[in-house]
Amino acid sequence: MGLSLYIHIPFCEVKCGYCDFFSLPRGHEDFDLQKEYTNALIREIEARTKDRPVAPVGTIFFGGGTPSLLEPRLLERIMAALGGRFRWTRATEITLEANPKTVSREKLAAFRSLGINRLSVGVQSFQDKFLKLLGRIHSGDEARRTIGDAFAAGFEDVNLDLIYGLPDQTLPELESDLVTAASLGTTHLSAYQLTIETGTPFAALQRRGELVMLPDDRLGEMFETVRGRLGAAGLAPYEISNFARPGFECRHNLNYWNYGEWIGFGAGAVSHLTRPLLADTLSLTRRGNDSEAPSLLRRGLGEVSFSYRRQNVRDLKKYLAGQWEQETETISHQTAMGEFLMMGLRKKQGIRSADFENKFGEKLTTAFPIVDNLRGEGWIKSDGSFWWMTPKGLPVANSILEKFL
Repeated sequence: MGLSLYIHIPFCEVKCGYCDFFSLPRGHEDFDLQKEYTNALIREIEARTKDRPVAPVGTIFFGGGTPSLLEPRLLERIMAALGGRFRWTRATEITLEANPKTVSREKLAAFRSLGINRLSVGVQSFQDKFLKLLGRIHSGDEARRTIGDAFAAGFEDVNLDLIYGLPDQTLPELESDLVTAASLGTTHLSAYQLTIETGTPFAALQRRGELVMLPDDRLGEMFETVRGRLGAAGLAPYEISNFARPGFECRHNLNYWNYGEWIGFGAGAVSHLTRPLLADTLSLTRRGNDSEAPSLLRRGLGEVSFSYRRQNVRDLKKYLAGQWEQETETISHQTAMGEFLMMGLRKKQGIRSADFENKFGEKLTTAFPIVDNLRGEGWIKSDGSFWWMTPKGLPVANSILEKFL
């Protein structure tokens, strides 16, 4: 699939109570610095890539925050900066996240004319009482209209996000959202169970007893309802929370789940890249967790690749001043193997044993003997070539996959 690019746009009309991403709502002192942020983003793109050859990319994703808040002229400048250092074709998947309240048909058409060919609409629910609970600024009617406007503006690939497992939500209410979503002709749907993230307003409400989550048995019913309803509507599950019509699987997210490489630009963005550590340069590059590299070389692998993660600063003023990077983590061999499993087992097809062995130089069952226990308990399954989550394991996948870290 190759390299992916992620561009973070941290501006929102309102910050939702469940969100822990870096974002600045209207009313924040830095909210109106969108032009200045665009300039800083272009400076980062140019500075970080000046010594790299022009590289092909497989996907580009504008996330946030609410990227659709940007004026098309600012997005055009960012696209031009990317085009100077990376190359792509008309077939490259280029996604923009959008909030229904921030777009019109005309604005969507302008985004489409810039080469954006996939729209991801943060709907979350079509029922106004749940939208109010979540802190969303749009109505159910506006969400429906936005999906129609997206197709009218020339988008052929449209995702919408839903959140379920909301306090006091019933199965009929969930089914209503699923039926509405499937009826709009969307090509992709992400359905996420509400989770409470540390440090969010929802976390504070939960501590005070003002937000009570649904019991596990109800959440399990909802999980099965989501898969059943969407599957029957032609949106097949290809990952725990993601569903698509044939050929419309999100390639950008698949690169994440395949433990691929991506470069993140913007305040709060994360990059995941691989550095080849050759035998003759190992002594110059070894430090921290890289100390595992010599044992790999002694196994006769020749060239070993180590991943690292780069986190950009979550502070707009520092970012505007050119202080982009907050930290860089070299990922140990053991951690990389665990993360590869944790991400890959989210996919319906799971992971191929040979891919694991080729990437890490070890058999999966040797690196993680626990997989045999998990298979024996019925959480995961293997045919010898592939490993995947069972129907029993899928609803509790997070607790199962954490065992690999």
